[in-house]
Amino acid sequence: MDTQLKLLLLEDSPDDAALIQRLLKRSGIEFTAKVASDEAEFLSALEDDDVDAVLADNALPQYSSLEALKLVKQRNPFVAFILVTGTVSEEFAVNILQLGADDYILKTNLVRLPSAISKAIENKMMQKEKQVAEKEMKELNEQLRSLAAHLQNVREEEQARIAREIHDELGQILTAIKMDISSASRKLTDQAEDAKSSLSRVLNMVDDTVRTVRRIASELRPGILDDFGLVAALEWQSQEFEKRNDILCCYSCSISKLTIEKNISIGLYRIYQEALTNIARHSGADVVTSSLEKEGDNLVLTVADNGRGFDALDVKSKKTLGLLGMKERALIMKGELVIQSMPDAGTTITITIPLPAPMPELQLMTPEEIS
Repeated sequence: MDTQLKLLLLEDSPDDAALIQRLLKRSGIEFTAKVASDEAEFLSALEDDDVDAVLADNALPQYSSLEALKLVKQRNPFVAFILVTGTVSEEFAVNILQLGADDYILKTNLVRLPSAISKAIENKMMQKEKQVAEKEMKELNEQLRSLAAHLQNVREEEQARIAREIHDELGQILTAIKMDISSASRKLTDQAEDAKSSLSRVLNMVDDTVRTVRRIASELRPGILDDFGLVAALEWQSQEFEKRNDILCCYSCSISKLTIEKNISIGLYRIYQEALTNIARHSGADVVTSSLEKEGDNLVLTVADNGRGFDALDVKSKKTLGLLGMKERALIMKGELVIQSMPDAGTTITITIPLPAPMPELQLMTPEEIS
C-alpha cells in the first residue's frame, strides 16, 4: 500500500504491542500506531483519529474484543477489524468472523499478520467504493425518476392544451362548416340533385371528421378525467375499449367517493389505457376484467384478461417499452406494478399505490374552553 496506514492496537501487553509493530515495520508496511490497553483508551483513540484497522487482543480483563468489534462497526463499518490473540477457541473464532471481524491471527503465527491487514483494508476499501457507487446510482435513479415525472407532467399539460384547442377551435370550425353545408343543401332546388348528392357526401365526411376530432381529443386528454375524476374516467375508458375492439370489458369499483392527487389520477388512467392497448394488440383475449378498490391505505387497480398470456421472464429480458413505461409510472407514484402471466393462462396486472394519510380534522374550541 502506498499511503501510510493508521492502526489502533487494543492490547494490554506492551511487549506484545511492540512485537507486532516491529513485525509490521520489517514487512514494509508504512503505518502509525496507537495502543489502547483498556476501554477508556480505546474509546478515546477512536474519537480522536480516523483508523484504517483495529488489531484487538481477546484477553483484556475488563473489555472484550466482541464489544470492541460492535463499537467499531457502529462508528465506521469500513474500518478493518482483526483479532490478534494468544489463544482462541474455534467456536469463538467462527462467531467473531460471523459478527463482522475480517480475520483472526494467533500470536504464535504473526507472520501472516501483514498480509491479513493489507487484504482486510483492501476489502473494506472495495466495500466502501461499492457503497458509494450504489448510493450515487440510487441518487441518479431518483433524479432520472424525477425528470421522468416532470416530463410526464409537461406532456400531460401539453396534451391537455392540444385537446382543448382541437375540441374548441377545430371542432367549432367543423360544426360551422356542417351547418353551412346543411343550409346550402336545403336551399338547392330540385334540379340540383347532383349538387345535393355531393353536399350530402361532404356532410358525411364532416361528420366523420368531427367524430375523429373528438376521439383524438379524448385520447389526448379525456375531459371526463378532469371533470368527474378517476372512477368515472376508468369506466368510460372501459366502455370505449369494448366498443372499439369488440372485447367484453367488465369494470367494477366499490369506491363511492375518491379524492386523490391529480398526478396519481392521471398516472393510473394512463397505466389502464396502456394495459388495455396491450390487450387489444397482443393478447387475443375476448374478456377483460378490471377493478379499482381501496385496500387499507392503498389504492389497487387490477386488469386481467383471458388471452394467450406470455412468459414473464422472456418479456422481462426483452425490456418491452410499454411494460417498462407502466412500471416507471407506478414507481413515480411510489407504488408497485406486478405482472402475473403464463402461456395460455391469461395475464393479470396489479398496480398498488399508497394513498396519502388523511389530514386530521380541526377541532374548534368552545367559548368555555377559550375562556
